[in-house]
Amino acid sequence: MIIDMHTHLCESNGFLCFDLDHLNFLKRMDELNIDAVIHSDGGLERPEFEKNVKDGIELYEKMNHRVYTYFVYDPRYHERGMKCIEENANHPAFVGIKIHPSCHNVFADDESYRPVWEAAKKYNFPILAHTWVNSSYNPNQKFAVPERFEKFIKEYPEVTFIFGHSGGRTAAIRTAAELAAKYENAYLDIAGDVFEARAVEYLAKTAGAKKVLFGSDVYWFDPSTQMGLVLGANLSDEEKADILKGNTLRIFKKIKL
Repeated sequence: MIIDMHTHLCESNGFLCFDLDHLNFLKRMDELNIDAVIHSDGGLERPEFEKNVKDGIELYEKMNHRVYTYFVYDPRYHERGMKCIEENANHPAFVGIKIHPSCHNVFADDESYRPVWEAAKKYNFPILAHTWVNSSYNPNQKFAVPERFEKFIKEYPEVTFIFGHSGGRTAAIRTAAELAAKYENAYLDIAGDVFEARAVEYLAKTAGAKKVLFGSDVYWFDPSTQMGLVLGANLSDEEKADILKGNTLRIFKKIKL
């Protein structure tokens, strides 16, 4: 069985989404033996934190308690984002916090992110962050290169931190994997568009298979694609089971199956 810890159950301008019907996706989850998913939408690209909370509660009920939600925190809208977290932290639909520095145009090591690390510590929420490589064709990623997160990873050893996309491209993947190996509280997810089983093997070899989490970026990618990367990797059955479910279930304490 599987837990998909990096999803977006919404349409995107940058990806072709064939089916946005949530109940159809619930059937797809059954077909692929996916027990649960964690998603985030409102607040990543627009300041819709309240909508993210409302949608998260509705999806949790509509999808038979199999869809969980990340709070979204944008330091430019500190009061609104923190209010959503504080008022709903105990609701079973919410299991972590998502930050996206390259969308919010704030460097990941900026002091304005400290409140969300404090909140994660207080409520025992993992933090998932979009991470990527900086490049001439995508310069906005400078805000979210993996090394920018080390400051807070080091200062908050009690907070579980997840490098979303494991850095996204080769150079940043190497940096993220090395940081995950260095810090006990740092983890890697495989969501994104590097479709190479040997990349999964590299992450497991560098940081340890117990540091690698299954994510797909559904609806933007079909989860079976990332599943194939794990199943096709040269890893033991135990390591594959950890990546597909065990690690996420251990980290996200509020998920109940």
